[in-house]
Amino acid sequence: MANVMEAVTQIFKTLVNDQPEPPIHAGEVMDLWKYAAYIEEAIVLEQIGRNTTIDNDLLKLLDEAVTICSAQSERIQKMMEEFGIPIPPMPSDKPKSEAGAVPAGARMTDDEIANILAAKLLLVTKECCRSMLEAVRSDLGLMWANMLYEQAKFGANLKVKMRERGWLKSPPAYYPPGAPNQ
Repeated sequence: MANVMEAVTQIFKTLVNDQPEPPIHAGEVMDLWKYAAYIEEAIVLEQIGRNTTIDNDLLKLLDEAVTICSAQSERIQKMMEEFGIPIPPMPSDKPKSEAGAVPAGARMTDDEIANILAAKLLLVTKECCRSMLEAVRSDLGLMWANMLYEQAKFGANLKVKMRERGWLKSPPAYYPPGAPNQ
């Protein structure tokens, strides 16, 4: 199967045809601003999750999520600086702590951590996809496509682990009327 990102990159390159980029528009500015805020909130949630779990697989997923989100945050902020867009207020990083030191009433379960991570991932992938489709500038469209790919790849790994551990929340099976209940 062909690399998805290579295909998307090729599509953007053929569409651009070496034309100068138009000025950034208000919608693209808002997309950058919102994504910067969302991704920084995701980092804080991932750091809190790291501080409240002792599950090695979940710790690896959280570390990977922090790495992806931090790199994307840097990319977004750099682009915002280039365009002169004010950067939204950012939450401060959470210091590392021992999971056992967190009181039981304040500690999230592994199931809760995985599902909060999945919910935040859903939000940022939807934002990437919508921003990519609405971007007038091809450089922004390509950036959104790359970030969508990174998040989707991570999401696929997260879903596999959530299924293995029984953390995945899914609605009951649907059987249309007249179909056998299997």
